[in-house]
Amino acid sequence: MEYLDEELLEAKRKSERQKCTTLETGMYAGEEKITFTYRKIPGTAVILPMPDQFIVMPEGVKNVKYPSREAPDFIMTSLDGTVNMCFSLLPAALKDGEMKELSRQYKNALQSVNPSLVIKNCRITRTDRDYEMDCLEYTGYHLDGQSYNRVYLIRLKKNVLQGVFHCESKSRNDWSEIMDKMFLAVEEK
Repeated sequence: MEYLDEELLEAKRKSERQKCTTLETGMYAGEEKITFTYRKIPGTAVILPMPDQFIVMPEGVKNVKYPSREAPDFIMTSLDGTVNMCFSLLPAALKDGEMKELSRQYKNALQSVNPSLVIKNCRITRTDRDYEMDCLEYTGYHLDGQSYNRVYLIRLKKNVLQGVFHCESKSRNDWSEIMDKMFLAVEEK
């Protein structure tokens, strides 16, 4: 009887996961259901769906984790701090089709700081609102392990949104689709 109960619970979990595949229904990252609310990035006209389970990274933590003067403008983090989403507006007004060059420059800048990085281009695409978007990904190496990093560059009306996502390498597959859907839903009001 106990075996049957476990099978029923597993079938119920599987059914729930199959229903949760969009930003509207929520999505699973590992065993955690992530729900979303559209939020404005402070000081900008940019809104996008962000996980309800995330908080704005406290300034003290931000200063330790990102000690550079070039730290991201706005950072959302999971409660345990292992998943971060960073946002900055780049003062670049690009024309349609110029995203490829910006991505190349961004990639070169990353590799000049750390020549051992292997950076892959995900793709150049269009968001749901028809903004041009490019994506780069790489594995970072730290004292406490490896991190998976994905950079989204989105050409808006007057500048470029730089979104950087990182998590532990082992969580990469849990978050990749979620991040793509979030950034594809970017709006500029």
